[in-house]
Amino acid sequence: MRRLFLGCLIALSLAASARAASLDPSRIAAIGQAAEAFLARAAEVRKTGMVPRQSDPAIAPLLDTVFDTTDLSHGPIDYADVEKLSAWLGRLNAVGGVYLAAARAARDTGLFGAEIGRYYDAALGVMQAMAECQMANLDAHPGATLSPTDRRKLDQLRDTLAGALGTMIEVFRAPGITVEWARDRLAALSAAAPTMARFLTPDQLARLRAMAFKFAQATRDKSLRAAFAQLAAALAEPRAPIAAPADVPAGGAEIALESDGQGYRVPGRINGALTVKFFIDSGASVVVLPKDLVETLTKSGAIAASDLLGRDIYVTADGKRHHGTRLMLRQLDVGGHTVTNVLASVAPAHTEPLLGQTFLAKFKSWTLDNRRHVLIIAE
Repeated sequence: MRRLFLGCLIALSLAASARAASLDPSRIAAIGQAAEAFLARAAEVRKTGMVPRQSDPAIAPLLDTVFDTTDLSHGPIDYADVEKLSAWLGRLNAVGGVYLAAARAARDTGLFGAEIGRYYDAALGVMQAMAECQMANLDAHPGATLSPTDRRKLDQLRDTLAGALGTMIEVFRAPGITVEWARDRLAALSAAAPTMARFLTPDQLARLRAMAFKFAQATRDKSLRAAFAQLAAALAEPRAPIAAPADVPAGGAEIALESDGQGYRVPGRINGALTVKFFIDSGASVVVLPKDLVETLTKSGAIAASDLLGRDIYVTADGKRHHGTRLMLRQLDVGGHTVTNVLASVAPAHTEPLLGQTFLAKFKSWTLDNRRHVLIIAE
């Protein structure tokens, strides 16, 4: 398991946002002191062979100080405090690295699952705060032009956060990981995903989605398959904000969406027979249906043998080529808008249905109103 290296600091030449919260310098100092005390104890491992554990009364308050992210729950952090966030993340990496190294040596991540779980949750919280801080600052200055140096630093930060998220996803194949531990970490990742979807590039998001789908296909646990699919949907590239309702294009119509804070669902009726809830995923090149749903539609006669197009090679949003089964949906109706002959791909059972480009691209234009939770389609 790779260690998270997130010491990258960006210094854009923009003013801090007005309503952001500030981090108490004494809090950052306390985190530094606690981390140093912990690392001093950890340095004795070579002599004693005993890794400091949170069950030790002398270690617990040190970990509590470093891992407590309550200060980040009050809204975006002041841009002037980006350096403090970076310092905090560096301390987290140093402390968490002790447990990652111990897990590698023991070949059992579950042995240190409690400490590594707290480390990952805290690191993810600080990473999310850094992304929110940067986005709040950029949103406050939409017309600002970044210098080449600032642009390079922004790109470096995106690369670093994307790499760290990839490392967090990869941990789920480490030995000793329990289903409960994985569910907790996936819930935290899904909660942070919408923020990361705004900050990261489409290519970075596509790679992360591909990783989530890969793990969904590999796991046997139904709850984890659903959690990985939810994470992939939450990492969908966000659409640009739309205009006010008065500016809806002529011939456009609004379709109400369901939102759980991690993505949008919309009911769609397949071949006039069955209505299912689709996640809207602009990164999916085709409509995606889980295998168990296709089997249900086939048994009911809604999908005929002639609709199945057989095995095929298709390219996903991350540019990779895959072998899979494709079929033609004779009709797909979403909010009263019907599209015929919609190409779809069959995904593993129990994954989320995705409304991809083979449906969306049939319209003159479409967009999401994140404020009012509606899909606007223009024929």
